[in-house]
Amino acid sequence: MTLTQEQQTTDIEKTLKRILSCFKKQKDRMLIERAFVMARNAHEGQFRKSGEPYVVHPLDAALTLALMHLDPSTVAAAMLHDVVEDTNITEKELEKEFGEEISFLVNGVTKLGKLKYRGAERHAENLRKMLLAMAEDIRVVLIKFADRLHNMKTLSALPEAKRRRIALETMEIYAPIAMRLGVAEIAKQLEDLAFPHLYPDEYKFIDEEVKKRYPARGQYLDRVKPMLLRELKKEKIVPLEVHARAKHMYSLWRKLQKYDYNWDAIHDLVAARIIVKSIEECYAALGVIHKLWKPLPGRIKDYIALPKGNGYQSLHTTVFCVDGVTTEFQIRTPEMHEHAENGIAAHWAYNEKGKPNKGAKANDPKLSWVRQISDWQKEIAESEELMENLKIDIFKDRIFVFSPRGDVFDLPEGATPVDFAYAIHSTLGDECGGAQVNGKMVPLNYELQSGDVIEIIRAKGREPSRAWLEFVKTNQARSHIRTWLKKKNRDENLLRGLEIINRELELYKQLSWDKLPKEKKEELLSHLASKTLDDILIGVGLGEISLQRVIRYLVDEKDVFTDKIQPVTLEKKNKGNDSFPIRISGQKGMKGRVAQCCTPIAGEPIIAYITVRSGASIHKKNCHSVRTVKEDGRLLPAYWDKASQAKAALVSLVVFCYDRVGLMQDISTVAANQNINIATLSVRTENDVAAISLTIEVRSLEELRGFISKIKAIRDVREVKRA
Repeated sequence: MTLTQEQQTTDIEKTLKRILSCFKKQKDRMLIERAFVMARNAHEGQFRKSGEPYVVHPLDAALTLALMHLDPSTVAAAMLHDVVEDTNITEKELEKEFGEEISFLVNGVTKLGKLKYRGAERHAENLRKMLLAMAEDIRVVLIKFADRLHNMKTLSALPEAKRRRIALETMEIYAPIAMRLGVAEIAKQLEDLAFPHLYPDEYKFIDEEVKKRYPARGQYLDRVKPMLLRELKKEKIVPLEVHARAKHMYSLWRKLQKYDYNWDAIHDLVAARIIVKSIEECYAALGVIHKLWKPLPGRIKDYIALPKGNGYQSLHTTVFCVDGVTTEFQIRTPEMHEHAENGIAAHWAYNEKGKPNKGAKANDPKLSWVRQISDWQKEIAESEELMENLKIDIFKDRIFVFSPRGDVFDLPEGATPVDFAYAIHSTLGDECGGAQVNGKMVPLNYELQSGDVIEIIRAKGREPSRAWLEFVKTNQARSHIRTWLKKKNRDENLLRGLEIINRELELYKQLSWDKLPKEKKEELLSHLASKTLDDILIGVGLGEISLQRVIRYLVDEKDVFTDKIQPVTLEKKNKGNDSFPIRISGQKGMKGRVAQCCTPIAGEPIIAYITVRSGASIHKKNCHSVRTVKEDGRLLPAYWDKASQAKAALVSLVVFCYDRVGLMQDISTVAANQNINIATLSVRTENDVAAISLTIEVRSLEELRGFISKIKAIRDVREVKRA
């Protein structure tokens, strides 16, 4: 046995001892030891890319959960989480040896790992599995977090492309969900570990700056601490702990971006954390701090009275401390601190009786959002829509609002009274006739702010409006509205979907929907996982199914890039000039056309797709059609030639606003003042909301942005979108 092997064996034994030391009862320690023996024997001869014996990985995952004080069954399952997937151990053997509970947890983690890589859709499918696992048993996801944490620690052993993919998935999926569940310490570690692989230059910059600034900041807090303890003692407050908390690298970078890299604006580069015995002492300690040093206006946050959506509680204050240096203090009880670090995992903490506390299943009221989202995602076939909407329901910043009775509701930023109504009850949402916010009437698309008190005015007989889909933010509201519209207007939605698809097929010079070959429609059914073709038409009519995804399976790829061109008279405007106003791979004068699917205009980043018959098809760089191309050799870099800045292109916009007299005249006046021609204009109104569709001629991206900015400034205009 080499010295390296001896050291590895010693390290493994030390890790096991640390895990066992977290448990008091002999039977629990024996369970952990039995799990270790099975894992060690099953993984014998297996090594990780880093060169370590494979058993180091499940052992590290088990240690993470043991240090979080998770119950022995969860820790044992973490030790065994790879044996069914990567060794000869079967589910039956595992259940026979360790029982149904541990077998269930291992099987749940195994299902999360069994995922075929399918490009961009992989993220969405992994999210589906994560949500289903969360709904079944939160502990499955906690084991997966610990598993991912050790994988991220050893990520450098993998090839660069794989490192970036795993880091991106960690940053976009695992870290946000961990944060939403309140497992903040793991979430921030995951972010910090993914950071250097995704943004190496930015990481290097932050790392160098932190090394310069942290030592001085730490020494400063060492000066402050004795003064604080002395004043707390006068008030008979003896803190259990006072320590410095360094800000995590990734969250520091995000905050610096917000403040244009002004380090002086970062008040919590290193914050002082005070742990006291009770809630009363929390507020008393806050008073002592404010007696010593003047607080910054607007920087006092009471998360005890108003906890965050994930249950986080603490008092935060930023003060002008010694020598006028702005310093943040966080004050909390031990229970608050445990929850702040471990979130929902604290519910499963190992207690004196050796059993987990109740309340961490998805049927817990605090976790109702897990069950709601798990049920909702089953209705979504579109991977892109799933990702986009989950970013709102899970990952977007949250606000906290109140009912008139004082009940707190956690909603995504930008939520409206309609979202609030559906959060209370689906019937109240359907019959939402108006809303009062802080005692004043507001429109239904009013964006709620944290602290608002909302009262919904019920109108019996009222029905959900299609216009609500334009502004609601939560998937709970959107799902209820779409379900109602689907049932109420089935035939109308079917005809609308048929009309949309036929109009699109005409642009590709294809057959109509009714005349398409049976094989094409059957292929479409299999790809979209819909029960019937009518379901697809209804989905397109409602906007639930992406039109581009439908067309992708009905039209050959070469036709997508050859025949579907912008029906704008660019060629007429350029008549007599054989030079195409775009340079492709640095060359000027190549034959080409601008694609209608994304209609790029001068100034926007573009890329060229080389077609068989019609030269280059010019798309935006982020165009969905380009992202589906499998032959990278047919994609070439492109950019606008300076001469193209003076040539006009048609751009379609939709303006959402409250309907009133004079609105059309205001829009026309803006266009005239900007010297912009309106080619087409149509209006659709429902109740008090109007959607104005207009096509304008613009010569550059800057001109378009200026026009949109002026339109947004018009009274009663709520939103402007590029169609």
